[in-house]
Amino acid sequence: MNRTAKGNFITRDHPYVCLGGSLIALLGLSLLAGEPHPLSFLTGNLPGTLCRIIFSGFLALSALALVIKLTNWKNYRGSFLCSPGMKLISRWFSYLVVLACLLALLDRGLLQLIYTVQTCMQLEKNPQGFGSSMIYMSVKSKDILLAGVWTTVRIALLGTAIAFVLSIFMVFLRIQEPDKRDHDFVKALKWLASHFSRFYIFVIRGTPMMVQALIFYYFGFNLFKRTNMSVTEINHVWSFFISGLCTVSLNSTAYLTEVLRGGIQAIDRGQTEAARSLGMSNWQSMIKVVFPQAVKNSIPAIGNEFIINIKDSSVLSVIGVMDLMYATKSVSGIYFRSLEIYCVAAILYLILTWLSSKLLQFLGKKLDTPVKGIPSSN
Repeated sequence: MNRTAKGNFITRDHPYVCLGGSLIALLGLSLLAGEPHPLSFLTGNLPGTLCRIIFSGFLALSALALVIKLTNWKNYRGSFLCSPGMKLISRWFSYLVVLACLLALLDRGLLQLIYTVQTCMQLEKNPQGFGSSMIYMSVKSKDILLAGVWTTVRIALLGTAIAFVLSIFMVFLRIQEPDKRDHDFVKALKWLASHFSRFYIFVIRGTPMMVQALIFYYFGFNLFKRTNMSVTEINHVWSFFISGLCTVSLNSTAYLTEVLRGGIQAIDRGQTEAARSLGMSNWQSMIKVVFPQAVKNSIPAIGNEFIINIKDSSVLSVIGVMDLMYATKSVSGIYFRSLEIYCVAAILYLILTWLSSKLLQFLGKKLDTPVKGIPSSN
């Protein structure tokens, strides 16, 4: 290397230029080897031929370097390929390979996708090809899928928000400990509050959300049925959406309670003692000093719970909630094709979780919230 290690890896002259450039060149050649489409601008003209020449030329240079290295292993660093000028040429040649590969990706990737979407929109039947079938089913059923995505986001967002409010109450019960100065009745109340919270967390965290969804829905349905309401009236009051929202909220409450409890335990006890020394009661010190810091420190884990709810809300389809998973099952039943549409659902879930994680990272930076030391709801 004729440059220091302080420089960027991409802008340095190092032995991995030939290896990395060769892999990119092979990728470019494989893209151009496929069947061209009508929108292609790299088919049988100068740009396409020039890209192939660039890929082939770099592969030839890399092959020459490999042959020289194998035949002259000990003195390879003294060969002309390791001279500063040749290293510089190889690096800039690799940049040209990357540019040509990006053009190939644009031509056989993005433009191919646009052409396939345009073609599938004009078809009357579901095509046999895997990728074409995915696009066809997604385009023709976009209203159903978008409705499912919207329901999934609403349940995850509202469920996490409601669970956060309930977890503040539950964590207050969870941290209650009888004090020697308390009256016997107060000691009993604190003992009951703490053990009620522990039991709730134990039961919710120890059972699957799918089972909880079924229990909550049928419990509420049977409860309203005793009032002599009709099935239609019950479905208006105790709908699938409300039942699913209650399931997610109560499930997340147990996890967020432990998250907030970990955030409270991370606060230095000296702050509580200082607040008490200023004349604050135990309740005032918790509300004004401890809880605000615990909530701020727990924001990354709360955001993590929101992302988990986006994925875990898929189990609510068992009770008929029109979320993304239920919409996917509906589309699968319409076209009698399962693998293709489930792959579409996986992509949509991946996009939702990725966007949510990026948004939470942005908010975390704005709020300057530490991530280290805060327990995850996983």
